[in-house]
Amino acid sequence: MCGRYIANSEDEVMEIREILKQISMRFVLPKTAEAALSEMFPTNQVMLINKSESVLAKWGIEKWDNKGVIINAKSETYEQSRFFGSFADNRCIIPAHGYYEWHNTASRSLTHKKKIKYAFTSGERHGIFMAGVYNKQGEFAIITKPAEPKIRFIHDRMPLIIHAEQAADWLNGKLSVRGLCEVNSGITWKETG
Repeated sequence: MCGRYIANSEDEVMEIREILKQISMRFVLPKTAEAALSEMFPTNQVMLINKSESVLAKWGIEKWDNKGVIINAKSETYEQSRFFGSFADNRCIIPAHGYYEWHNTASRSLTHKKKIKYAFTSGERHGIFMAGVYNKQGEFAIITKPAEPKIRFIHDRMPLIIHAEQAADWLNGKLSVRGLCEVNSGITWKETG
């Protein structure tokens, strides 16, 4: 998964409130400069939902050498990783309208490459929920999985998508990462330019 995702619409914010109501949690819409953006970038302060509250957190976890951030955690390895291991159980959900990926294409002469931007969404009026892990410093990474066959031509990885009815079980540790990787995300895509 590349490093951008799409902010929620007003209708999607209402859906988030309903989900949080079901898990007895108060929703507070963040009031930051980043909240006004339509695209979220690594190191932005964005909203995430953990098992007790919705909070602002930095997208990206500082690397051990302080040279950049890690924005994604591979579903296959993060739980055993020395980097993520100490907080692998700190599950969260990152609400979004969707996310972006870029696909490189080459012209016939192979001398000019063109990047095509694709937007991935639920294809309906509601947003998506991406699985993540967070640390006590207020930083998080989005969990990724191998891309579903229908979208591998664009990119080989995608966020681990959680359906709204799975939110509470994910946050409370009742759903396994492996099990969620098997669930069809229902994601659709379109070229955006």
